[in-house]
Amino acid sequence: MAATVIPLQAAKAATPEIISSLISQDQYVAGVENSLIRFSVTLSGRDAASTASTKLVITSYKPVQTRQDVRAAASGELPSTVDTVIIDVSQVRDPATGRVDVAVPIEIGRRTKDALQMSATGVYPISIGLQEGKLVTSQIVTFVERLPQDVTSPLPRENLRLALVGTLTSDISLQSDGSTLVSEASRELLSNAVTTLETNPQTAVSLAIRPELMDALANSSDADIAVLNRLQAATSLHLLASTYVDVQPDELVASQNSEVFTAQLRLGEDTMAGIFPTKSVSRYSWLQSSALSSSGAQLLRNLGLRTAVLLSESQKTTAGGISLFAEPTRMFELKLSNSDRMTAALADIHLGEALTRGSNDPYGGAYLVAQQILAELKVLRIEIIDRDETMNGRGVILSTDSGVLPSTALITALVNSLAGQPDINFVSLRDLLGTMTVSVMDGLPVSVELQVQDDLGTSDASLNEFADRVNGFSAMLPDGDERPIQWRRVVNVLPSRSLNQVQVKAYINAIDTELAAIGGSVVTPTSTTFTLGGRDSSIRLSLRNDNDTDLLVRVHLTSSKLTLPQDDQVVTLPAGTTTLVEIPVTAKSNGRFPVTLQLLTPNGEVTVGAPATFSARVNALAGLGQLFTGVALLLLLSWWIHHLRREHRRRQFESFDSTERHPSGERSA
Repeated sequence: MAATVIPLQAAKAATPEIISSLISQDQYVAGVENSLIRFSVTLSGRDAASTASTKLVITSYKPVQTRQDVRAAASGELPSTVDTVIIDVSQVRDPATGRVDVAVPIEIGRRTKDALQMSATGVYPISIGLQEGKLVTSQIVTFVERLPQDVTSPLPRENLRLALVGTLTSDISLQSDGSTLVSEASRELLSNAVTTLETNPQTAVSLAIRPELMDALANSSDADIAVLNRLQAATSLHLLASTYVDVQPDELVASQNSEVFTAQLRLGEDTMAGIFPTKSVSRYSWLQSSALSSSGAQLLRNLGLRTAVLLSESQKTTAGGISLFAEPTRMFELKLSNSDRMTAALADIHLGEALTRGSNDPYGGAYLVAQQILAELKVLRIEIIDRDETMNGRGVILSTDSGVLPSTALITALVNSLAGQPDINFVSLRDLLGTMTVSVMDGLPVSVELQVQDDLGTSDASLNEFADRVNGFSAMLPDGDERPIQWRRVVNVLPSRSLNQVQVKAYINAIDTELAAIGGSVVTPTSTTFTLGGRDSSIRLSLRNDNDTDLLVRVHLTSSKLTLPQDDQVVTLPAGTTTLVEIPVTAKSNGRFPVTLQLLTPNGEVTVGAPATFSARVNALAGLGQLFTGVALLLLLSWWIHHLRREHRRRQFESFDSTERHPSGERSA
């Protein structure tokens, strides 16, 4: 659909009067002779000094038969003219407001100049134009349904159910310095959403709200918290599953980061459960705004997301333009690479274009677009019935091209216009998908085979390493320290598609500066040599904590000449004090050799500061040598004593023997 106001010719007057907006109208007219169609428009641009006579030209055209006919007529490509009625503006204008209220009778059988011919039932394009002399200065096109003969109000028919869906997101609110900044653009989106929900409390609105934005509101100003409170109180709000920040399944699977998507989805659910305790967020459906591949769909399916709802851009880039061969009022199946399947549904791409355009118009323009949307919905029903098909199992999903919620003015205008249509009503997305059925062709479900996305390589190591550092240093701090909460908030926002590499680096550098300061506050011993006096001894380390917070560290020693405990010691270093840590060791040999000290985070996965190398002098085996020497001396002494005794006995025996053998035959006295 094109612009709502169609300038036809330039008027000769310097300031020609134009129709600035359509305020209200009847959506249908009874099939009774002289029934009235009421229109209200506002005019602007009239020169106060002008005396030109202005006419209101109202023209009916042949009824439209297809949705394409509606879009063509709305853009100015009108079918054949049926009839025209001309009214003097001066007779119907309110000079104070510039508002014009007209009631045009219709004629079914006879033809007169004061009534608009509408002899057959159907949806009629109606143009309302301003004419000065013979020149038409401006013209708008709307639509009116003529009911069957003698019918004064729409007859009950099979219900046509609509689901209004949208996204509520923004740029990352958490700044690299740890502050929270809710942008004015975000506030505008929030204000529109809250006003829409409060203005239309009976109209179900299904929103995928970015949890990071809700987190930011909860930690922002009183004014932002007040907006959040209004959003929490909205009874017509239905929450859809959303990741904490904007991440897409395809991109993360392709870069081997599917676990990031899973973590983001869970974090998003937990965050929304805390902020909206009275509302549930179920993994029933997923709004997809970009291309969807087989691997991305498989990830969604594995996580319990039953139906993918493809928004406008996703339809254009998924499976080579999926909307070209899929029925928008029914679901269809997605064929995945592992022979698994999941269902999918399409947001109506043509109505999405109208919603996008109408959201950028003022109230009057939005109201005109609402009439065009309503006309297309009516003709959609006619097309289905003409094919001898039923409305059962069908539905229409409404969303703008980008997924941003339509303006309050447009939604309100559409809701008010549908108030007189008992067979067209809004429901939540979950309720709609619960009744929509899968299209069938030749007795088989309609299925679309998704493409397999190319592998984009390995996961981003820098983000994983940063997350490890944050987890490690967080474990060093005592319970109740708020710094880990802030660090983890940074970890959670870094996967966002809205951040470039420079921005990501700024976030990481800011936190790494804090981590480095904590690690640098632990001072290792300055002594360079330890002397171990025995085989089994210990190394005594003096660790000083210059931080104003107690720290928990793991002490890790390495040495090729020492047998160390199997498990490292995890010690608490009180703030501002020196702590003596004693590590039992067993010497393998004598000598002097290096010992390396490395402090780690309590989980042992992240180093704290640089390693320190010391010298160890071991005399553990000198005592054994002395023992052996002493034993040898004792043995020698024992041998010597034994030898002396033997020699003494020998000498005694020789003396005795010589006496016995003396020539005199006498013994010596």
